[in-house]
Amino acid sequence: MNDFVGEFMSLFAKTPTPVEITVQRVVFQRAAEREGRFESAFNNVNLPR
Repeated sequence: MNDFVGEFMSLFAKTPTPVEITVQRVVFQRAAEREGRFESAFNNVNLPR
């Protein structure tokens, strides 16, 4: 949790503040549709393992 908050705060503190703040651990989700793997990414996050 502290890693997430630290990464978020360092991105949020940039000047100018980014339009979208995406921490590294969610980049695979953010790019899934563009890369043609939305269903796989969705299932990876939402279906029980």
